[in-house]
Amino acid sequence: MKLSIVLPTLLIMSFNLYAKTITSNPTILYIGDSHSYGKLGTVVEKNLSSISNHVIMESSCGSSASTWISKSAYQKTVCGFWKKDGTDEVRTIEHQTPRLVDEIIKYQPLVTIVQLGTNMAAGNNPLSTAGSIEQLMQEIIKAESICIWIGPPDANSKIVTKEKLNVINTLIRDLALKNNCHYVDSLELTSFPNDSKEGIHYPPSLSAQWGEKVSRNILTYLESIEL
Repeated sequence: MKLSIVLPTLLIMSFNLYAKTITSNPTILYIGDSHSYGKLGTVVEKNLSSISNHVIMESSCGSSASTWISKSAYQKTVCGFWKKDGTDEVRTIEHQTPRLVDEIIKYQPLVTIVQLGTNMAAGNNPLSTAGSIEQLMQEIIKAESICIWIGPPDANSKIVTKEKLNVINTLIRDLALKNNCHYVDSLELTSFPNDSKEGIHYPPSLSAQWGEKVSRNILTYLESIEL
């Protein structure tokens, strides 16, 4: 009688242990713009590597959502590209930006993270980017990958104005809610320094601080859904 009770219990324990094992080291794919080319990207990569030994980081300067879904040909950046996959790392000025769907097919990530928004806020009509934003989210969900989107940080620019940042931030947040994509609101995590003349990009120390805050948000979220 005791044996019949213990044996199923052991089987259940073994199954739970196995289930945890196969999901405790997720493949994570990350794409972003020039913010991720700097300290934001390297800090987030370091923290994501605490839960995974396969983190693929890709950043393409000047990129928007539409850059990563080009149908006819890859779009080229001429202001900086970074890719790191384990010990393989490339940093260059000019490079073709890969399509997200191709990278998803290649790596089959359990988690896909998108860091985009600033360049879409730079346009005359940020709301016109809704279709490409939602397409990226849907590609991630269709692949049964966990979707996470990091929104744009605060800025102090005549091009990326606070008004347009609020518009794109609200747009992405609403689309994320609609498409079951976890949203990291960077406007709540950042404040652009008044003494910086650049207006868009953060100095390394502040970019690193942003990266730590983003990392805590992401890791807490992944822990909550029991990867």
